[in-house]
Amino acid sequence: MPIDFPMKRRIAYMRRNRCGVLLVALCLFILINPFVAGSLGAVFLALGMVTILVLAMWALRARRRTLLALGLLALFTVNAVAVDRLGAHWLRPATLGVTAMFIGSVTAGLLYYVLDWRPITTDKVFGAVAAYVLIAFTFASLFGLLQQLQPHAFYASLVHAPDEHLDWPTMMYFSFTVLTSTGFGEITPVTKMARSLIIIEQVLGVMYVAFLIARLANLYRNTGKHRP
Repeated sequence: MPIDFPMKRRIAYMRRNRCGVLLVALCLFILINPFVAGSLGAVFLALGMVTILVLAMWALRARRRTLLALGLLALFTVNAVAVDRLGAHWLRPATLGVTAMFIGSVTAGLLYYVLDWRPITTDKVFGAVAAYVLIAFTFASLFGLLQQLQPHAFYASLVHAPDEHLDWPTMMYFSFTVLTSTGFGEITPVTKMARSLIIIEQVLGVMYVAFLIARLANLYRNTGKHRP
């Protein structure tokens, strides 16, 4: 039976660049989100988020103890999302809190992998972009949690919040505008806690780019020293 070498090469490439697979999944999640709504959208959101978290754990290449801790946190996340989608909406704050905690932990693991002093690889470049996207996802969950605790934490136009409640896609969009310092202005923070979270995300977004540029500059400087 002939061996499909191109397929094997693709699989080997994916295993070497796991963060690239994670980044593709994140981009697909963002692109498909607008096309699903209602109960189907809720199911897609739950399954898509769980899939991304599983891929993120696979991409981390962490030690067994770390993976075990993240795995237990993932189980809590999946359980919380499932219970919330089954109608126990009173658990929604806990769901958003656990999701934010888990995504934040995975993001921290990716940042540790990307910003260490080992040589920059293609997988690390993918990981850097994936970590940036996951930072936005983390704060989107935190904004959703804050909205559960403070229903009027954010003010948005009727186009974004016809029932005065921001859904997950809108929170995700808002988080990316904050992280990239775009600030279109159609969604604004009202409470002091909302403004504090936005300040932290803006600082993280700026500092992340600065650290990444410094890391790359240091790499090229060290490479230049070893040239004949």
